[in-house]
Amino acid sequence: MVAVDPISHPAFIEAERFFRAFERRFSRFLPDSELSQLNRSTGAAFVASDEMLSLLTLALEMHRRTDGLFDPCVLTALEAAGYDRSFELVPADGEEAQQPIGATRFALVSIDVRGNEVRLPPGARIDLGGIGKGYAVDRAAELLAPLVDVLIDAGGDIAARGDGPDGDGWVVSIADPFDADRDLTTLRLHDEAIATSTTLRRRWRRSGEQRHHLIDPRTGRSADTDLVQVSVIAPSAVEADVFAKCALILGEERGVHLIDTHGYAACYVRTNETLSATGAWPQDATIAVERKTS
Repeated sequence: MVAVDPISHPAFIEAERFFRAFERRFSRFLPDSELSQLNRSTGAAFVASDEMLSLLTLALEMHRRTDGLFDPCVLTALEAAGYDRSFELVPADGEEAQQPIGATRFALVSIDVRGNEVRLPPGARIDLGGIGKGYAVDRAAELLAPLVDVLIDAGGDIAARGDGPDGDGWVVSIADPFDADRDLTTLRLHDEAIATSTTLRRRWRRSGEQRHHLIDPRTGRSADTDLVQVSVIAPSAVEADVFAKCALILGEERGVHLIDTHGYAACYVRTNETLSATGAWPQDATIAVERKTS
């Protein structure tokens, strides 16, 4: 987190505390987290915290806005593909577990805000990795709002508030998916957010085939797509996070249509290493890597 205002310590401390508490509450890898407790309650009523209700309500909104393509009820499929522990502990190779493929089910999750209750349909378990980081960044931006000029970066999910230290926007770089040590492009953000999703960072092999962490809820398997990375600019980090992932899952033709339909901007890299962007992408963005464009 970066802020222009030098007397920002109290707000920074509060935001840092929020990030730590958020991880403890929503990690699927901690058995005593609230998310793990919710997943163990499948089929029964679960008394949820206000933060959990807020996040799930927002996830349901994103589920509807993407016509079900964003679906947190992919945890069983994600674990079957091999991502069943913290990524640094995931074996590089192994056999894929067998699991039934079903229709998306997050629309069937019951969220009772007044009664503070959540009920997962029988057999459903959720993973909030597709929205949680964006949500945490947006909440931190709210906590830091009195500082006016602030940048929050949580591993690629970025919220920029204000006009930055030089008054000309916050400078943000997007990494080249084929070489993490190089920047693909650089741009300036003003009161907006950006998120990048890629299939090349969290990869492993199962049953002799490549797998990655982006599960297509329509198949229950790692998405088969002609894109390897999508970056989306949107008003909030949640929107940028969710729509970057959905566009990547859909592939270039349908993914670009999704982004354009919702009025966002996107830059994307294909599997053949070529680079392109939607019409709304900032025209002054600098291409920092020699890569073919089309």
